[in-house]
Amino acid sequence: MLTDRRSRRWLLAGLLPILLLVAAPASAADHRLGVGAHFWRTVDDYADDLFEDVEDDGFAWVLSYRYDPAGLINFQIDLEYFDGGFGVDSDEALSPIAYVLLGNKLYGGLGVGVVTTEGLGVDVSDPFFAARIGYEIGLLPGVRLDLNANYRADAFEDLDGASTDAVTLGAVVRFKL
Repeated sequence: MLTDRRSRRWLLAGLLPILLLVAAPASAADHRLGVGAHFWRTVDDYADDLFEDVEDDGFAWVLSYRYDPAGLINFQIDLEYFDGGFGVDSDEALSPIAYVLLGNKLYGGLGVGVVTTEGLGVDVSDPFFAARIGYEIGLLPGVRLDLNANYRADAFEDLDGASTDAVTLGAVVRFKL
């Protein structure tokens, strides 16, 4: 599985945020766990033209962990669950995504993720890249609502003949741990 250089490089890139979490002082940090959902849509309407069983929009559940050390840089890991697949009509899919974010209430950042599903013909897709902008609203002490918009480049690269990006709109309720 991790025999080639490319796989090892992506594993190291994924471990970097975790190493930074361990190295930061815990007393000044916030840890937040959240649940939410997002709506996604492909940028191009390729589903009707190229594939009969591929959706060009959908809904996904999100499990999210955010680490807020003191300062403006935050780290976030999301796990998205697509019960009808992400671009694949019949198969379930999981998509882990790691973000580095800048800002507090109003924030933006970049991330990298993959899609795991049998519908792509591979166990794990090639990485896609994501840009996120969002706004967090305090609902109660220790509870925040995160509203965000995302752009994903090459999210469907592993589908034969399809090269399109996706946009998502999401909402996550986070609880301070």
